[in-house]
Amino acid sequence: MLNLFNAYKDEGKIVQAVLVGQNLFNRNPQNHEVFAAYFGYLCELAGNLPSLADQQSFTNQANVALAFFSENAELDEDLMKAIAEYQQRLTTLIGDLAAEEQAIRTAALAQAQTQNSDSLERLYQLKDALHRAKSQEQFDEALHAISEADEKIDKDALTQAQGKAYEALTKEHTDLISEKMRELEFKKNTAYNQQAADAFAKAFKQFRADEGKYRNQTQLFSLASSTLFAYNPARLFNETLIYYNHVYSYIFGKLDDDGKLALTRFSIECERKLR
Repeated sequence: MLNLFNAYKDEGKIVQAVLVGQNLFNRNPQNHEVFAAYFGYLCELAGNLPSLADQQSFTNQANVALAFFSENAELDEDLMKAIAEYQQRLTTLIGDLAAEEQAIRTAALAQAQTQNSDSLERLYQLKDALHRAKSQEQFDEALHAISEADEKIDKDALTQAQGKAYEALTKEHTDLISEKMRELEFKKNTAYNQQAADAFAKAFKQFRADEGKYRNQTQLFSLASSTLFAYNPARLFNETLIYYNHVYSYIFGKLDDDGKLALTRFSIECERKLR
């Protein structure tokens, strides 16, 4: 009855041996010899296979087989002792697997906490990168590096100390990022206002050099659209606006009525495009 089962078992054909053993046992649930062979093989696999998932799977199968055999066998004193021994073997196997699983979880947790320490150290270092950022490109690079380091942190594995450090770092980064954004925006707007002031000065100089030339509305539009009206008033500082108004008022005052109307229309049209 067990010849085919033993043949597959001896040849190391696990899938075939388990299938034949299961088939034999299901058709002979009261046969102690069949059960002992099938149960013993399942326990052997559960104790020797490298994969924890496979070990647990065969342990579960052995547990089900033992319960099924206990329900169907004709029990006597000797068989009760044998079942107790089978149960003890299964209990030991389950305990060993639980210990192995716990060891794996402990090792994984330790590894995650080590990785968390490395990532936290990296986040500390990146504070300096944020401080040193002088351009939008450098700022974006620092933000990208912070995001990468943050993604490597396993939040569930943080120790209490790591959790406090991470919380403090997150707040520091948030505050620093906001501060740096304001700084870069001011720097950008400062450069923008410097360019605008230079453009307004250019318009003033060119108009004064040849006021008659700009009675021609085409010439007036070419000058005003590339200088006076080339910048968004919403981004100009008060000081820049004061100078703009001075230049605009001077040019406006030198134009005839048609020129004044044309300059006004140019202003409206150019400002509409800028917004």
